[in-house]
Amino acid sequence: MRWTELFRLDYFCPIQNHLIDPLHCLYLGIAKTMTKHYLKTELVSKQHLDDIQVKMNEIRAPNTVGRIPQKIASGFSSFTADQWKNWTLVYSSSVLRDILDKKHYRVWMMFVNVVRMLTKKIVCLTDIRQADQLLVCFCKEVEKLYGAEFIKPNFHMACHLVKVMEEYGPVYSFWCYSFER
Repeated sequence: MRWTELFRLDYFCPIQNHLIDPLHCLYLGIAKTMTKHYLKTELVSKQHLDDIQVKMNEIRAPNTVGRIPQKIASGFSSFTADQWKNWTLVYSSSVLRDILDKKHYRVWMMFVNVVRMLTKKIVCLTDIRQADQLLVCFCKEVEKLYGAEFIKPNFHMACHLVKVMEEYGPVYSFWCYSFER
């Protein structure tokens, strides 16, 4: 870290005043990393991608969800943040159920549940703390399943997201989603 004049300010704490953006951390970070790993290790094959697209096209999602990702068959190429959100929260739990084996699916669903808890518009401290416990459990399971080298900085930063939410409120008050849309 380099010196900055901001350090002279009594009220400035570079660690406490650092926000972790849930959009980049959870969707463009962890969800993307996990999904790309499933493709690379062929837990999700090319044939599965075609099946996933067909299943997703059959799902009737509410208008508030946004557009259905149409790039599944190309291996999730150039997904937007909004598409990663929709994939994670709306589609993945039902379409991956019959594709991933139980242990991989269970770990993925831990992550999906954490994201659901943390990205609600109204969230209470109990939800945040429960999500924190589940997130730590998720990270431990990922490390056990895929090895320590698989854990990227986003996995670690997500564990600090709870503290950020305790300080700054629900993710809708500080995440970069509006800039990405």
